[in-house]
Amino acid sequence: MKNDENITKSKLQNDNKEQKIAAEDHAIINRVLYESTEAYRLLVAKYQIPVYNLLLRMVHDRDDAKELTQEVFVKAYEALPSFRFEYRFFSWLYRIAINLALSHIKKQRQYVGLEQIKNFAEETNEKDTENENHLKMAVEKLKDKYKTVIVLKYYQQLSYKEVAVVLDISEKKVRSRLYDARMQIKEMLETSSYYLKQQA
Repeated sequence: MKNDENITKSKLQNDNKEQKIAAEDHAIINRVLYESTEAYRLLVAKYQIPVYNLLLRMVHDRDDAKELTQEVFVKAYEALPSFRFEYRFFSWLYRIAINLALSHIKKQRQYVGLEQIKNFAEETNEKDTENENHLKMAVEKLKDKYKTVIVLKYYQQLSYKEVAVVLDISEKKVRSRLYDARMQIKEMLETSSYYLKQQA
C-alpha cells in the first residue's frame, strides 16, 4: 500500500515538473512570437544537446548530427507560428528531429551498409563492453520504425506517452513496436558470434 502511495506521489511530482517545463517553454515561445525573436536562443540553449544526442544515435556521424541539429532549430523557428500549445515543445521539436534524421538516413542508405555499423561500434567509449557493442549494432540493424522507438524510449528515456506524441502514434502502438524490436534484438544477439562464444 505504501509503495502504491510512493509511486502515485512520484508520478504527481513528475507530472508537475513536466507541466512547469512546458509552461516555461510556452512562455518563451510567446516571447519569440510577440516580443523578441532573440528569445529563441533560450530554447536552442535548452534543447541543443538533447537534440544533438538524439540525432547522433540515429545517424552515427558527429558532423551530420551537428548539421542536422542546426537544421532542426531552423525548421522549428520557421514553423513556430503554427506551434500548437497543447503540445510540449520538446515533443514537437523531437518530431522534427526524427523526421529529418529518417530523411537523412534514406538519402545516405545507398552509400552505407556494414561500414556504418562498424563505425557505430567504433563510436563507443572505453567503458563500453563487447556485449554492449553487440547490442548497439543489433539496434542499428533494425528497421527505422523499430530503431526510433528504441532510441526514444531507452536512450532518450522518454515515457511511452512522450514517444507516442513524438511519433504521432498511439501508446499501444509504441508498446507493440518496442516488443517487436526487443524480440528482433534478442534473436540477433542469440545468433551473434559473441553470444555463441559465451555459450561455448
